[in-house]
Amino acid sequence: TPPHTAWLWLPLVLGLGCAAGGRREDKVPTPVQPAPEQGPHGGNSAPGKDPNVVAQRVESIPPAPLPAGIPRRVLPNGLTVLLEESHQAPVVAFQVWVKVGSADESEDEAGLAHVHEHMLFKGTSKRGVGEIAQAVEAAGGDINAWTSFDQTVYHVVMASRFFDQGLDVLADAVQHSSFDPAELGKELEVVIEEVKRSRDMPGRVVSELTFETAYQNHTYRRPVIGYEKTVRSFTREKILAFYKKHYRPDRMVLVATGDFKTDEALKKVEAAFA
Repeated sequence: TPPHTAWLWLPLVLGLGCAAGGRREDKVPTPVQPAPEQGPHGGNSAPGKDPNVVAQRVESIPPAPLPAGIPRRVLPNGLTVLLEESHQAPVVAFQVWVKVGSADESEDEAGLAHVHEHMLFKGTSKRGVGEIAQAVEAAGGDINAWTSFDQTVYHVVMASRFFDQGLDVLADAVQHSSFDPAELGKELEVVIEEVKRSRDMPGRVVSELTFETAYQNHTYRRPVIGYEKTVRSFTREKILAFYKKHYRPDRMVLVATGDFKTDEALKKVEAAFA
């Protein structure tokens, strides 16, 4: 990671918790530490059983101080914005951190946060299936996402001349996902295959058993990816209820760094998330 962007990957900077790997669609990372799909969570008894209790504890943690010169701005709608202007290369990187992960799920919601990571790339009210990734990749950019215990993160990297396009695509995806019923059915099958595939990976099996043993009274006991039984039970209505509850501006942090003018970028962010 380049020095001027390294801080973006430190969850402590945002006060959001620890992060692990994770990928859009059926891509599975192989990080040194347990990835979201690898690291179990859970809770089968008080106090950790109630995801609301866990969420309250996370929200009570004050944000860590930011590096000098990087102000924290909070828009009227509650969205937190962090901008780092750097002209070392004609590139811009965006991240949207949503303050929800598998630790916020109830027993019957296990894997629901991870499903949102998949579905937010599957079309919006103004972009059809495949058009989100196409809009970014056609401009030479990269778009992806990952889910962990306490956050879900969506990110885009593009040439800075495509700043407006990259911001618009990312803002559209996290705010206006259509959750198309046909695509949802397909994507749930993709997730179920990920769950099945994890059973054939010794490292993941050991990781899940370790977390299940260590966090018997906490939602970290369950795997981020969930279980086949819970994933099969998800309906569009249940997914939309989770989305409306957690995907709000006041539960999001937008981070951008790269070749842009801070004042101009802030105005564009305000417009994109109005």
